[in-house]
Amino acid sequence: MTIKENVKNTDVWLRGLFIVIFGAILYFAIILVWLLVVFQFVSKLLTGELNRQLAGFNTGLLRYISQALGYITFQSDERPFPFSPWPAGDKPATTAKPRTRRRTTRSTASKKEDSP
Repeated sequence: MTIKENVKNTDVWLRGLFIVIFGAILYFAIILVWLLVVFQFVSKLLTGELNRQLAGFNTGLLRYISQALGYITFQSDERPFPFSPWPAGDKPATTAKPRTRRRTTRSTASKKEDSP
């Protein structure tokens, strides 16, 4: 195809329109993510536990963001919600267990070797 034919291709222009629309949706989705982060933090702070329903929604939202980014970066031709079903978020992402730091002590023999 020539450049002239590409410019007249309505599919390309439609994709451009959806890129702008999904870009705006992603902007608001990131704001929503931050609001959810703050809410989950406060929930964890006050109750000691995460809100399970919200964690499930967070999983779906993150999958949606991934799908939308995939579409606007030409990694996928499938349009995300509302043109396809909302991504399942019933299984929340596993919560990372806090890592414990192991203290390693050097033996007295190695300490003596290091000193002058």
